[in-house]
Amino acid sequence: MTILNWLFVCFFSAFLIAFCLSIFQFILFNSYKKQLGVLKRKRPKAKRKRKKWLRIKHKLENKVQKFLKRGIILIVSSVFLLCASLYTTYYEKTNLSSVDSTVIAQTYFITNEVNTQLHALQNGEDVKDSKEKLMELSSLLASYGSSTASNSLSKDGQQLLNRYYVQLREFGTNLYSLKVEQLSDSDTIEAYVADINKIKETQKKVFTRFKINEQALKQKK
Repeated sequence: MTILNWLFVCFFSAFLIAFCLSIFQFILFNSYKKQLGVLKRKRPKAKRKRKKWLRIKHKLENKVQKFLKRGIILIVSSVFLLCASLYTTYYEKTNLSSVDSTVIAQTYFITNEVNTQLHALQNGEDVKDSKEKLMELSSLLASYGSSTASNSLSKDGQQLLNRYYVQLREFGTNLYSLKVEQLSDSDTIEAYVADINKIKETQKKVFTRFKINEQALKQKK
C-alpha cells in the first residue's frame, strides 16, 4: 500500500469512529433533554424539595450542554475526516506516481533529442554518425514504453498514459530496427518525424491532464 492508501484508511477509519461517537453523544443529549423536560414540569412547591430539584436540574442542564457540545465537535470532526479521506483518493487518482513521473520526465527529454536527430538527418547530417545515437535513444524509449500506468490513477488517466507508453514502445522498437540505408531515405525519416510529432501531441495531453509544468522540466535539463 502507498502512503496515500494508508492515509485514506486512517482518515476514513477515524471518520467512522468520530461519526459513531457523535451519534452516541446526540442520543445521550436527547435522553437527558427529555429527562430535563419531565423534571421542569414537576417543579416542587416546598422550599426543601425545591433545592434538591434545582441541584438535579442543574446537573441535567450541564449534561445536556456537555453532550450537545461533544456531539457538535465530533460531527464537525467527522465531516473534516471524511473530506480528508475523499481528497486523498482524488489526489491519488489525478496525480502521477513517482515512477510514472520519472518516466514522463525522462521520455520528454529523449523524444526532444530524437526529434532533433531526425531533423538533423533531414538537413544532411551523416547517417553513420546519427545511427548510434538514435539506437541508444530508441532503446531507451522502448524500455520506458514497457511501463504501465499506476492502477491508482483514474480509468481515463490510465488509458491516456498507457496510450502514450504504447506509442513510445512501438516507435522506439521500430526506430531501433532501422538500417543505415533506411535512415538515408528521406521518406522514411519524414514518416518517423510525423510519428514523433504524434507522440509529442499525446505527451502534451498527458502534461495537461496531470498538470505537468513543461517549463519546469526544461529548467531541470
